[in-house]
Amino acid sequence: MGQFRRSSFALVLVFCAAAAAGCGGTSASPTAPSASTDSTSSSGGTAGTSSTGVTTYTYTADVKPILTSDCIRCHNTSQHEAGYDFTTYAGVMRAVTPGSSRSLLVRAVQSNGIMYPELSGNRAQKSQIITDWVVSSGAAQ
Repeated sequence: MGQFRRSSFALVLVFCAAAAAGCGGTSASPTAPSASTDSTSSSGGTAGTSSTGVTTYTYTADVKPILTSDCIRCHNTSQHEAGYDFTTYAGVMRAVTPGSSRSLLVRAVQSNGIMYPELSGNRAQKSQIITDWVVSSGAAQ
């Protein structure tokens, strides 16, 4: 990622953190999680199905593979772009508020988010998995 983009991302994160602090509360997910009875998620991990029939995601099985392939080249132990290291669950949780669609990670990977273009392959699907993981699955490990 170029210097301009890194600086822009850092500014967006600061702005988002300030805006989130002033919002006080969570809002609903922009799209509902998909109902599924299949035990394999589209990211290659295993997604469970709750008693309500809504797909649940976990960090280890569903989100970590996305972050590993698309995010940790810039957000790792030696290169903390915008101050984030996404190589561990604890590091990811610095950008997540479980249950909140206003989480920095969720907003960054939305179709209009600054990190959306960095997602490889089916960006919309990956974005939705991350959003559903944070909002509907409560950022389960």
